[in-house]
Amino acid sequence: MEEMLKLLKESSPILVLLAILAYFAKIFIEKRLEGFAGRVEEIAKTSLDVKKELRSEERSELVALRVAVEKWEYFLQTAVGDFAMLDPAKAEVATLYKKDKKLFLEVRLAIVRVATYLRNKVLEDQLMGAILKIRNVYYPLINEAIPKLIDLQAQIGLIENKLKAFQLSGMKDMAYAPTEEDRQQNLKLQTLLTAEVAKFSQAFLGQYRSIAEQMVALKEDINFYVYRPISGTGINKE
Repeated sequence: MEEMLKLLKESSPILVLLAILAYFAKIFIEKRLEGFAGRVEEIAKTSLDVKKELRSEERSELVALRVAVEKWEYFLQTAVGDFAMLDPAKAEVATLYKKDKKLFLEVRLAIVRVATYLRNKVLEDQLMGAILKIRNVYYPLINEAIPKLIDLQAQIGLIENKLKAFQLSGMKDMAYAPTEEDRQQNLKLQTLLTAEVAKFSQAFLGQYRSIAEQMVALKEDINFYVYRPISGTGINKE
């Protein structure tokens, strides 16, 4: 600094003025750069915070979707067996389809929420593909079994209604007394009912491996997407 002052004293007034202007310009630019760097750092931090929050939302919605799909798939797997075990008087197919409608709606809404966050078209297509595959496998099997179960339940119901009427009469009205034929018919119908459930289960197991493999692969892809590293602060960058 002393050498600079000495040099300024020995220089012309114009050079002195130019030197002073250059000095203050340098300070001004440095301050501006420091301020700019600070703002850039602040923006980056804000973007990173937003990005972390988005990652958290992605994870929550993907988990919610997996839970919704699991509940819906479990219902489809057990619907036939549960329907067969119902009291014939309460075996209404409308209740079955109403529950399916409710659970599948939850899956569809979960897909909508997930699709809002996903920036991975391949993963989004995989999600939709898995759900469509579940429908394409389970629905034909269920739709084949349920009408048969309804018919068997209706026939069993006739015999059980007769037995209930006999019990209500205090076992006195012999017109409602179950006969040996009724007993044999009931046994036959129960056997057919069990056979239909077993047939559904066998058909289901024959198809399940492909679904299970796809669901495992999908779970791994979801985990890879959720726990992927943050490579930049930009919200639209990985």
